[in-house]
Amino acid sequence: MARTVPETLTDAPVSERVVFASLRARLPDPWRVWHGVAYSAAQTGTEGEADFVAAHPARGLVVIEVKGGHVACRAGAWFQDGRRLREAPALQATREAHALVRAWAARFGAPPPFPVAHAVWLTGAERPPREPLDLAGRALYAADLADPEPALLRLLAAEAHPLREPLDLDALEALLSPTLDFRRDWVMRRDLQDASIARLTEEQARAFDAFAEFRRFRVRGCAGSGKTLLALRQAHVWAAAGKRVLLLCFNLLLAERLRELVAPGASIRAVAVNDLFRELLGREDDGTPEFWHTLARDALAPARALAARRAYDAVIVDEGQDFSPDQWAAVQALVPEDANFLIFYDPAQNIFDRDPAALPAFGCPDAVLTTNCRNTRGVFATLRPYAPDGVRAFPDAPAGDATEVYRAANRPALRARLRALLARLIRDEGVPPQDILLIGGRALPNMALADVLADFPGLRYYTYRKFKGLEAPILILVDVRDGDPLWDRAARYTAISRAIHRLFILELEGR
Repeated sequence: MARTVPETLTDAPVSERVVFASLRARLPDPWRVWHGVAYSAAQTGTEGEADFVAAHPARGLVVIEVKGGHVACRAGAWFQDGRRLREAPALQATREAHALVRAWAARFGAPPPFPVAHAVWLTGAERPPREPLDLAGRALYAADLADPEPALLRLLAAEAHPLREPLDLDALEALLSPTLDFRRDWVMRRDLQDASIARLTEEQARAFDAFAEFRRFRVRGCAGSGKTLLALRQAHVWAAAGKRVLLLCFNLLLAERLRELVAPGASIRAVAVNDLFRELLGREDDGTPEFWHTLARDALAPARALAARRAYDAVIVDEGQDFSPDQWAAVQALVPEDANFLIFYDPAQNIFDRDPAALPAFGCPDAVLTTNCRNTRGVFATLRPYAPDGVRAFPDAPAGDATEVYRAANRPALRARLRALLARLIRDEGVPPQDILLIGGRALPNMALADVLADFPGLRYYTYRKFKGLEAPILILVDVRDGDPLWDRAARYTAISRAIHRLFILELEGR
């Protein structure tokens, strides 16, 4: 029986569980098998995941991409259960094998001295009379599940690179599944968990497909479901097609982050909606509440003029639930009649109490994203009671740490707790201060945090309103209190979901 990493597999697609069971039970020792090998651009030049890596010390290594269900190839295009695949399975397997070769060379200073083969395993298919050219000799089928070793040996025998020296399985395991003290090496732990979380879900893929079918479309997604990443991706698709794209959001910090992520030279402008309105009106903030109350209404006419000039061919709105009715009226006015218009929103994060009816409707069903791809399971367990029904964690999300909650009767006692926690994270565990974010419900002058921030350079504080749409590796919620209207259900849902890896909550006792 082959040794597998992990020893059991329960949380994976049926096709992968079937392959796992076959390889574990029917490959003899000394075969070794790894499932779900994620790799990052730092070592390989690209990012992705190999479904399986099977290795034999005297034969070599095989990278396997699994495709279950009904797989079909028509006119060179590949389909799985009726949905067109973005990449041919053989090309995906080839890329994964090349990534592993580059990772080995980066770790050991030379290419692997053993054959590296790749294959696509079509678990629900029989071998056809004639294989597609790109799969010829590189495919395994349902019949191979009964006895996989001959098929793997055939693949390795066909490789042009012979075995120059035995494959060191322990060295391979150190590369693919190292044993590390993650708590002492926070940066490595963070990077590994990032690679595990950041994957395209089926929901996201379906939404992305819909963007090509509908000129105007809405995507309703839970916190952490990848709305901003999809918005950026579609912006670049349209820009690559020659369109001028306007990418709007409400928060200034999110607008800054979007600008950082826009590819150099792309015809994409990312801007906060009020900054766009100020620009259209030629106004500067005069410090009065009336300035912001009238800005959107006054921007309506210049927005129409902008649309008439055809300044943008596509408009994308992120965090649409934050927009007021007046802002929506002006945004709709600036979209040319035949332009693309795409809106991402999450009604559960409506912390500004906007009118949901103001959100433009386009006459077709919304795409719905219910999978949280941001948080570890430890963070998601704290988020779940505040999330809408149906929201789930990404199936392969790392476990992470359980949320730690500290309570104190007053603010000075809670600040002492905060200092002790920061000392543990930064001085004992080696966490960079910039990976830690303090989140509260009130502006900084009202939080009595100036001394804390001065003593821990690099540490940041924001309200959850200002930090909406963004994320942080480690989040500390400060001065949370039951019964405080600033910490209602929507606020807690919005704030907690900002944490990627670890969450700490500092609560004031009483109401």
